[in-house]
Amino acid sequence: MLHRILSTPISSNLSLVAIRDRSRQVGELFGLDNLQRTRFITAISEIARNAVQFAGGGTLTFLVGDASEAINMQCVVAQITDKGPGIANLDELLADAAYRGKSSGIGIPGSRRMADGFFITSGPGQGTTVSLEMLLPRDTARLTTTQLNGLVEQLMRRKAQTPVEELERQNRDMLLALEELRRNKAELEDADARKNEFLAMLAHELRNPLSAISLSLEVAQRSTEPVSDMHARTFAVIGRQTQHLSHMVNDLLDVARLTRGKVELKTEIVRISTLIDGAVEMTSAEVARYGHRVTVEYPLEPVMVRVDVGRLKQVLSNIIHNAARYTLEAGEIRIRAGFDESTVRVEVIDCGMGIDADMLPRVFDLFAQASMGLARQEAGLGIGLTVVQRLVRDHGGTVSVHSAGTGRGSTFVVELPRAHDLAPDETASITAGYGGHAQRVLLVDDNEDSVCALETLLSMNGHECRVALDGKSALSPETSFVPTVAIVDIGLPDMSGFDVAVSLRDRFNASPLTLIALSGYATAEFHKEAIEAGFDFYFAKPVPVDKIFELMETLPPAQITSS
Repeated sequence: MLHRILSTPISSNLSLVAIRDRSRQVGELFGLDNLQRTRFITAISEIARNAVQFAGGGTLTFLVGDASEAINMQCVVAQITDKGPGIANLDELLADAAYRGKSSGIGIPGSRRMADGFFITSGPGQGTTVSLEMLLPRDTARLTTTQLNGLVEQLMRRKAQTPVEELERQNRDMLLALEELRRNKAELEDADARKNEFLAMLAHELRNPLSAISLSLEVAQRSTEPVSDMHARTFAVIGRQTQHLSHMVNDLLDVARLTRGKVELKTEIVRISTLIDGAVEMTSAEVARYGHRVTVEYPLEPVMVRVDVGRLKQVLSNIIHNAARYTLEAGEIRIRAGFDESTVRVEVIDCGMGIDADMLPRVFDLFAQASMGLARQEAGLGIGLTVVQRLVRDHGGTVSVHSAGTGRGSTFVVELPRAHDLAPDETASITAGYGGHAQRVLLVDDNEDSVCALETLLSMNGHECRVALDGKSALSPETSFVPTVAIVDIGLPDMSGFDVAVSLRDRFNASPLTLIALSGYATAEFHKEAIEAGFDFYFAKPVPVDKIFELMETLPPAQITSS
């Protein structure tokens, strides 16, 4: 229920001064903060100016009572009514100007954004009524009729301000609102920093158990012991779900780093076909799981781009992964590459669920997802395409999506600047390794499940291992074990892995020692600190077993003692 407070006529542009004055008095009387009052006054002024311009004037009425849509909230209402010709294109006018990418000043769309509640009725020749609601503070006591009468009396006793006084007051209010905005900005930046710290810690804590699971699974899969069909199916499920969890953790970290501008791109000249092949290979297991097939149309000639190879493979694999996930029946995913003088274009076309017209403009928004009902097992977090868009943008390119509607498939288009330099010879022979000689490996990690599984894997491949669950044990002077490789977790309970690395370098400075950092933290800061501490390589958990084995094959042989 709304209670009328007072009305004031809107007769000309000169009356707007009095209207702003009354609007401020009402806002102050009912406890609106500085920013709310500024929004309230600005929105009322805009609508009142419209009434003067298009209808020759009108009436402003203030009311107070229950909010229209916010439950158990009170509000103050400014209702502007005129008897003008009405608004013929009301639906178009109500469309969000910012959403359409057009600048339309303030007017009705801007006033709508400033108010907590906005309602408008209009018809040809029937005039226009606009209601602007501003919510009162949540702790405001329910106003009685006696209290309202007292507030109205206070309003009536207040004298009107002159135009000069109004301008001075308006300037003071703007300064107060600006200061409040600055304070809010600082609070938001602080909250954003805490959020990013939480995401980094969350990823670290998630990566430890993921590492233990993936390593244990790797041990089971590499074992020569016979495995029943039931166990094989169980291992396959565990592997797929672990990979899915790892993908989500990586997306969380990526979006946190991208929003802070913390991603450093290491670009090089590469063929677009190399990126496509890499992305197809990365998603082959997922595509096969859904029963899809992938066809690729390559450019008629070699086409180069300057990109961070790993990041662009991630971009294309994310898009292909989405195409596989949202194509419910076995179908075809087509990848088509083309180019012109300045641009390279890659299209990923699927025959899947498609995208509703209302969802299309929001596909790349953070956490945006189309409704999938209760079948959300494969829906993800809604951040993969945000990562795609920002990575492509960081490369100076664009990504767009097209769909004819629900059930009619989707087409994602990535466009990148074309490079006219020649790529390094991709067929050049890789420096020959040492043939996979056995190593003496020191494993330092406080996650016992993970480190024991890694020890088993390395031992199965002929390496001699020693395990330490903390930094003190790793540096114990009582052991005669001289490692040729040390794989050290950064987050140890008694000291950092960086300190362990420095001490190992000092202790075994007369022997060749390869230091490998292993951590749930994957930020550029940790990479830099690891290099400064003396690490030769840095891997993020879950442990990339194949990469570690490949690396160790390039190392010179170690003298292995009999056990």
